[in-house]
Amino acid sequence: MGVRIGFSAVVIAAATVVLCGVAAHAGNDGPADPSFLLFAGSDLWRDGQFLNGGTLWSPNGLNHDGFTFKLLLAGGLYDYPSSDLGTNVQGTALSVSALPGWRIVRDGLTVDLFAGAVVQDFRLSPNDPGSILRGSYAGGQFALDVWYQPDSKTMVALDGSISSIAYIGSARAAFGWRPTADSFFVGPESQALWCTDYLQLRFGAHVTAFRIERLDVSAGAGVAIESTFGRVGPYLRLGFDTRL
Repeated sequence: MGVRIGFSAVVIAAATVVLCGVAAHAGNDGPADPSFLLFAGSDLWRDGQFLNGGTLWSPNGLNHDGFTFKLLLAGGLYDYPSSDLGTNVQGTALSVSALPGWRIVRDGLTVDLFAGAVVQDFRLSPNDPGSILRGSYAGGQFALDVWYQPDSKTMVALDGSISSIAYIGSARAAFGWRPTADSFFVGPESQALWCTDYLQLRFGAHVTAFRIERLDVSAGAGVAIESTFGRVGPYLRLGFDTRL
C-alpha cells in the first residue's frame, strides 16, 4: 500500500501545482463572474486509493442560474477478499462522466442537478469470475450538489450521485462553522459509498474553503467502515479547486 499511496501523493501534488499556477496566472482577484471551476482530489482509505479531477462550465457564470456542464474523471486502485478464490483481489477502476445539468443560485444557496453518461472500466488481478464488476461498461448517471450558507459563519453541504452501472453511488452530508469571519469552515461529515454488493460508511471531520491565493483547499478524515467485508480503517480525502 505504501507504493500506491506514494503514487497518489505525487499525482495530487502535481494537480495542486497546476491549479496554483492557473490561479496565479489569472491574478489574485480572479474574474468577477467566473464561468469555469477546475477541481482535483484524492481519496484514500485502508483498502483503496483514488484520484479525481474535472471541471464545471456555466456559460452564464457560476454566480447565476443556468446550464452547467460537469466533466469528471476518476481512477484508482482497490482490493477485496474473494470468497470464491480464497485470496485478495487487486482491482483497477477508471471512470469518465459527462453530465449536462442546471445550476440554481439563490441567496446563500447553490443547487446543481446533473444527468448524463458514464463510462467505467474494471480490471481484476487475479480474475474473479464472481465479481459483478469486470470489464467495461457504459450507462447513465445522476448527480446532485447542494451548498447552503445561511450566514457568513455556517455552511451545509450535501452531495450525491448514482449510476445505472451496478447502482454505484455515494451520498455525503457536512456541516461547518467558521472560527473567525474570514477563516475556513470546520465541522463533522458523514458519507456512504455503495454498489449492488458493497457498502462503506464514513464518519469524520472536514476542513472546507481554506484559501491559498485563489485556490480553495478542502480535506476530510475519519473512520471508514466496510460493512460488506467487516473491515475498519482510516480515510483521508483532499480536494483543490479554483474558479476562472
